Amino acid sequence: MSISELMVMSLWFSASAIAPELAIIWGVSGIGTLIVTLMVQFGFVGGALISASLGLADKINPRKLFAFSAFMSAIFTVMFVFLYHHFFVELILMLLTGIMMAGIYPVAVLIVSSWFPARRGLALGIVIAGLTLGSALPHIILDLPFIREWEELLEFSSMLSLLGGAIVFLILRDNKKYMNAPKFKWDTIKLIIRNKPVMLANYGYFGHMWELYAMWTWIPVFIFSSFAFYYTGSKLLFMVGIVSFSIIGLSGVIGSVLGGLISDRIGRTLSTSIYLGISGTSAILIGLTYRSAPFITIIVGIIWGITVIADSAQFSTAVTELSSNKIRGSALTFQMALGFLITVGSIYAIDILRNTVGWHWAFSFLSIGPLLGIISMIRLRYQNESTLMCNGKK
Repeated sequence: MSISELMVMSLWFSASAIAPELAIIWGVSGIGTLIVTLMVQFGFVGGALISASLGLADKINPRKLFAFSAFMSAIFTVMFVFLYHHFFVELILMLLTGIMMAGIYPVAVLIVSSWFPARRGLALGIVIAGLTLGSALPHIILDLPFIREWEELLEFSSMLSLLGGAIVFLILRDNKKYMNAPKFKWDTIKLIIRNKPVMLANYGYFGHMWELYAMWTWIPVFIFSSFAFYYTGSKLLFMVGIVSFSIIGLSGVIGSVLGGLISDRIGRTLSTSIYLGISGTSAILIGLTYRSAPFITIIVGIIWGITVIADSAQFSTAVTELSSNKIRGSALTFQMALGFLITVGSIYAIDILRNTVGWHWAFSFLSIGPLLGIISMIRLRYQNESTLMCNGKK
């Protein structure tokens, strides 16, 4: 499941990885290419709500739903290549790609959760590792010798998406004891909001998401601007690609797996508070390394890359442990939809800040999310219901 997730998620940041080329083609400013990235986020939010409201994971075999979503995502991306001269058409295609992604990430979580009633934190952490590595994959694909044009990057990512869908459809087995996912119901939102422990876990997730996707979106741009002081030409592009992949992808894999392993051992609230504290501090420190010796930026970036994703799966795991069957499906959908919607604000905010206060302080704004997340997790730790998590480990 994680290998498939890696392949399909390579589509998510493909457009942002080639943003400079697209900006020239479309004749738009940086905000124009940023909007393309944001359309994927909007599409995911809408797709998640539609899928859960219709109970698609109940009506359609999750393996088939995943494979179909992977196939359609690849089709929309290939269409992006052939219709690239039409900016507004491209926006629609990225929106549709985001909608299809709602059949990838949440469905993968659902499938793996059904196989792992125990040690779920580690299992979902490994799935998030695949998502993380896939999101970083476009940066390393650009350094492959047979990828010479941006169109080839999108075509290669589309091929990976098709292969990932095929693996799930043809190789992955169904769990005969599979538990249907409770459907999202709009009338249960009040129950979710009134459930204090679930909402505290959600608040932690919202703080985490405020930081995560803005970091993933802008760290390659930051590295390019910072390293341009030391490198030029193809050497600069190679360094940006390999360092971005290391910070987002390789570090993310380490963080996701270790995050789940440690969380299952010491509890959700303590582990997530530690991760949030380190990642929030890294968000402040990374700007201070701007145009410093590259190895300093790389060290801080890797620490940030590990800790910014380490807590991701644990918030969703906490919601599955704190909520009843009556609201669990709705609570997870509510968490993911609102969390990804929040990313739109932070991604856009960094674009403004880098042009006003500069790269030295732009990322420090993201530390607000981890701070609020820590407060929420500390409050959750002292709730009586916290013993429901991780076999009594808070």
